Amino acid sequence: ITSDVGLIEGLEKTKETSREIALQVAEAEKNEAEINHSRELYRPVAAEGSMLFFLVVELSTVQHMYQYSLDAFNTFLQKAIDRTQESEDVKERTERLIASIRITIFRWVNRGLFEDHKLIFCCMLSFRLLQLRQLEEYVPAHFSFLLRGPSV
Repeated sequence: ITSDVGLIEGLEKTKETSREIALQVAEAEKNEAEINHSRELYRPVAAEGSMLFFLVVELSTVQHMYQYSLDAFNTFLQKAIDRTQESEDVKERTERLIASIRITIFRWVNRGLFEDHKLIFCCMLSFRLLQLRQLEEYVPAHFSFLLRGPSV
């Protein structure tokens, strides 16, 4: 066996290939861990987008003509992401993304609603944010305004 030069060279080449593959696997595992960590940091942004989409879909219960497609929603979601100011701090970046997405989707949807339904949509969004404890503070006067509208 030791006299077969071709076999020994083949084994050496296989051994080297095995080392290269092991290095690539280790690097891939490291990259996967970094990607998973980054994905978790941006999960609140994804949750915000999901919440807003299903809230917009619920508008069809208010008026059957309020039908919004996922494609149109994604278009405005992407516009909001593109418009958001960059930041090195991930926490600050996610906060900016959430604020930008929320206002962009709100304006897009609000633009197509009947006047009578704009307050309903505002209430739906506010109640959902209260439910998810995403509003910084609960002010009874603001809640009363949402329920009754402005007093003259």
